[in-house]
Amino acid sequence: MRNTVAVAVILAVAALLPTTARAQQPGSRPTREYLMAAAQSDQFEILSGTTALAQTTDPGLRAFATQMIHDHGETSRQLKDTAAREGLAPPPDALGGDQAQMLNALQSLRGADFDKTYARQQALAHHSALTVQQQYAANGDDAALRQLASTTTGLISGHLAMAEKMKDALDR
Repeated sequence: MRNTVAVAVILAVAALLPTTARAQQPGSRPTREYLMAAAQSDQFEILSGTTALAQTTDPGLRAFATQMIHDHGETSRQLKDTAAREGLAPPPDALGGDQAQMLNALQSLRGADFDKTYARQQALAHHSALTVQQQYAANGDDAALRQLASTTTGLISGHLAMAEKMKDALDR
């Protein structure tokens, strides 16, 4: 009986360890999720923009890709700097699963197929990024990150409008 109780206590403590470890991470869960989502969005924009510069000859797409690399490099830096100032772990430069699949698909295309897919992905990615920024700007619990999300919302809204226009022109 004693062994059974000891095993039950050990299993209960072991089950609590991951929860305890997560609870000790700085920042709330929504803030950590926001940091990760925003960082992944920036990383996707930088990597897909770099891919576009390597694979398209369309001057409009090249200009858009150059701007995405610049702007999202800057928002990535601001995100990491703000997280550090707030005592939060800076998010890694990584892609989410869907973003990695989109980037892999993009990298396998050439010519008009590449151009159309890049434009469609940009509209989709910026729509998603805008939602993430708007939600945190409205509901986030870290004031500095909420302010950054609010500022970033304007930038991404402009990117979305450009991406939609680019997509519509290429879908004709």
